[in-house]
Amino acid sequence: MQLNVSTDIALRTLIYLGRKNELATIQEIADAFDISKAHLMKIVMTLVANNLLISERGRNGGVRLALDAGDISVGVVVRLMENSLALVVCMKDDATKETCPLLPKCRLKGVFVKAQDAFFATLDQNSLADIL
Repeated sequence: MQLNVSTDIALRTLIYLGRKNELATIQEIADAFDISKAHLMKIVMTLVANNLLISERGRNGGVRLALDAGDISVGVVVRLMENSLALVVCMKDDATKETCPLLPKCRLKGVFVKAQDAFFATLDQNSLADIL
């Protein structure tokens, strides 16, 4: 499983803010990671909308963690930022026999589901505080 770039940036942004422990501007974070300010803004808006970050407007504004770092699960962030968690086509909600003729009796899907469950169990056991 490869996480998308937005997930990577979201996690790095949370780590940056957790280490800084004070307001940071979007420009400051974008410069720190050499990423597009526009792309970072979209990610930050998602994190704000999901109560992981607080955005403060104004001349001295910026963003900061909305929760204690120990209360932010790595697994929650990954689930939030990933568009699809399906490792293979048959794991998608709309999978049918037309998607894969093996689907009704194939046991491979079960193997991937167990692997994904183990992956997220590990992520869920780790908070932002654990990786600061």
